[in-house]
Amino acid sequence: MKSNDSPDTVVIGAGPGGYTAAIRLGQYGLSPTVVEKENVGGVCLNWGCIPTKTLYSSTEPLAKRSSWRKRGVDIEDFDVDLEKIFSYQRKVVNKLTSGVGKLIESNGGEVIEGKAKLSQGPMVTVEKDSGDENTFQPTNVILATGSSPIELPGFSFDNDDVWDSRDATRIDEVPEKLVILGAGVIGLEMGTIYSRLGSEVEIVEMKETVLPGVGMERRFSSFMKRGLKNIGITVHTGTKAVEFQDNSDGKIVIAEKDGERQKFSADKVLSAVGRRPNLDFSAEGFDIPTDDSGYVKTDERCMMDLEGIYAIGDVAGLPLLAHKASREGLMAAASIAGKEVSGFSTIPAVVFTDPEYAEVGLSTEEAKERDFEPAVGRFPFRASGKALAMDETEGMVQLVADGETDRLLGGAILGPGASDLIGEIGLAVEQGLTATQVAETIHAHPTLSEAVMEAAESVHGQAIHTSNR
Repeated sequence: MKSNDSPDTVVIGAGPGGYTAAIRLGQYGLSPTVVEKENVGGVCLNWGCIPTKTLYSSTEPLAKRSSWRKRGVDIEDFDVDLEKIFSYQRKVVNKLTSGVGKLIESNGGEVIEGKAKLSQGPMVTVEKDSGDENTFQPTNVILATGSSPIELPGFSFDNDDVWDSRDATRIDEVPEKLVILGAGVIGLEMGTIYSRLGSEVEIVEMKETVLPGVGMERRFSSFMKRGLKNIGITVHTGTKAVEFQDNSDGKIVIAEKDGERQKFSADKVLSAVGRRPNLDFSAEGFDIPTDDSGYVKTDERCMMDLEGIYAIGDVAGLPLLAHKASREGLMAAASIAGKEVSGFSTIPAVVFTDPEYAEVGLSTEEAKERDFEPAVGRFPFRASGKALAMDETEGMVQLVADGETDRLLGGAILGPGASDLIGEIGLAVEQGLTATQVAETIHAHPTLSEAVMEAAESVHGQAIHTSNR
């Protein structure tokens, strides 16, 4: 396809936000040009969401051996072929990324490889690896440039023994001892995977709790810590990582807690302390307005304070989630096409640990802070027939409703299938459904989803299969 020098829209970045925007623009009858400097699919498809969840799924049987044995299935010879595990991961990634590129093109879009620079006009200049340049003068630009791992002082990514999240998804050998910096989503998920693969995992977290960036309530935090301990992961909260040393004493992570120095042996270190927005897309002399945290400022249409220029996904602010980026891509595309822009009020968050954790909407404390009188319903998985059959009874479902109107405000799940079950709660919260409406909806038996129904019944003290006290 020959490049159009004046396309209606240039999308910079082909991650979940950028490629979703491009496909939707094509569905609206427009012909976007997508510029990607690395791989179509971005971090999520190539090194983040998909590779890690493939590893999570591939290693899941390793976590179930004792459960199977208890239920009468004893597999003595359990072989882990690391090369095949990562080969399968690559097959999944390649299938999805090649499919995305074809979807963009089949909907009338074009993908160009190269590094983009945005300047006044707007004008987008694309520098290719060959040194050639393409210049576009679009009516609209969508910035979907994503984010990159933060490098912690004392833990340089130039050191082969210090991994970023991308390095952790492509290894040749499982480290005997792995120290993870940060007990956020990435740290806990990778800790779960590597613990299953046989690493001795220790996590160092500066804050006083696990998942400090997630609104996890104390009750769930206790469940989570117990779950991590059960699979052999030690979490050191309130502990600041200072330096990684490789000397006569071996490879050691130096940390501090309450003024005291601590040492952790480590064959490898995974630094998962956060990510920063990628803001290297503007040409010299062209300023991009950002907020105090360094994210691009946008309005309810995802447009910047520069007509026709949009920003979506990680570069536009928290939370740094692929599904949030995708939704913003749809919003920007709708705005460009002159369609009604439908926003959102809730964004689900999911953590693939063992057991899984997911939340959406308001927690109990957040509801109180917004002057609601929360009515809370809970249902433990130990009372779920399906969870008992699966031998996965750790955790519970919690729903938070407005005590005055019964409208659901939020919910959280720790337990089997949490990543899938949270969708029902998200739908109920986004659409303003009540706890009663969820409770009166028949859920198939025996399924894990019944726990959501019973938690809704518990809001009014009427759960059938557990005490409502």
